Amino acid sequence: MTDLKKARQKGKIDDFIKEHEADPDGDLDKLDALIKRPTQGSGKATRPTSSQEASDD
Repeated sequence: MTDLKKARQKGKIDDFIKEHEADPDGDLDKLDALIKRPTQGSGKATRPTSSQEASDD
């Protein structure tokens, strides 16, 4: 059975889809909850911007 990562690397997405067409549907409620839950350590992930002072150019 082809996994998605290998299918993408080899350009065989169509083969991957054909192999998995009969797979049962996932649980959309669980997926939605996973997407909406906060990530671990979701504090301030971005760095502060630098000031835009005039240069001497």
